[in-house]
Amino acid sequence: MNDRAVSLLENYDFTVNKTKKGRGAIIAETDKGLKLFAEYNGPKEKVELQELLMDTIKAAGFFNIDCFVRNKEDSILSVDYDGKVYMVKDYYPARECNVSDRGECKRAALALARLHKAMRGNFTEYPVTISKEAFRTEFQKRDQELKRVRNFIRKTSRKSDFEILFLKCYSHFEEQAKKAAGCLNEEAVDMLCDRVLQEGMFCHGDCSHHNILLEEEKVYVVNFEKFRQDIQVKDLTLFLRKVLEKNSWSRSLGMEILEAYQQVLPFTKEEAEYIYARLIYPEKFWKIANGYLNQRKSLPSKRQKEKLEVLLAGEQERAQFLTLFETHIKKIL
Repeated sequence: MNDRAVSLLENYDFTVNKTKKGRGAIIAETDKGLKLFAEYNGPKEKVELQELLMDTIKAAGFFNIDCFVRNKEDSILSVDYDGKVYMVKDYYPARECNVSDRGECKRAALALARLHKAMRGNFTEYPVTISKEAFRTEFQKRDQELKRVRNFIRKTSRKSDFEILFLKCYSHFEEQAKKAAGCLNEEAVDMLCDRVLQEGMFCHGDCSHHNILLEEEKVYVVNFEKFRQDIQVKDLTLFLRKVLEKNSWSRSLGMEILEAYQQVLPFTKEEAEYIYARLIYPEKFWKIANGYLNQRKSLPSKRQKEKLEVLLAGEQERAQFLTLFETHIKKIL
């Protein structure tokens, strides 16, 4: 980001005292608090809808979010001399949730449930975007991608160590994918999608520990650019998976995170089964395969093989957690 772009900050109703570089952005110290100045590449229409959602979240009592700051022309977006588009948001000097800290993970789950509760309402201005068909076929599309990689490797005459290992463990993960797809029948999918529409549910869309910040007793949730209409426990599942992958699929930690969330929003039968389906699906294996597919297939990286080895090393712990969660589902439902 160049200095001429930063000059756009003069178009805002605050005085900039100092600026410093952040991750792909500029952090400005102003007389109205810290602000984040960054380039925006999404559609203008979604920015307006995002602001509407943020206003609704605040009106519901959840204030720790990074809202947009409008410029002097009352616009969320500002355009520089070469046509690039920028936005300004509130910025919090808090740190990311520490996935190794049990207490912080539980606080994050509790805050996420409170956020989800605030992200429900009747948003008549928002166009319906959730698709039952896309909901049903998500796993199917991923399975097709996995088969495409497998078929390509099978035809390769001189296979690398990664390719040999991929084929060796493929059937193991294929069974998991089939089981995940069978966890939710058509009726359950319809019920989940109907509830999203009836209750006006929205998801953060990118709810990893990177976007949950902690500062003393406060928990902030930031970066809502990928928000969408969707079943809310998808956010929880993403956060849970990221934490568990970095903690050897700790059964006690996983259950404590789930229990913390349910203090605010208890699961329905369909939601619990949906969480189980997404956790049992071999997400990491699919990502490794997808990464291989998107590079020169004849030269898979050594790093991809290492990722696959790490994944296989943790499969026993993952299976133990899923068994515990499956038992938990039967007890609470």
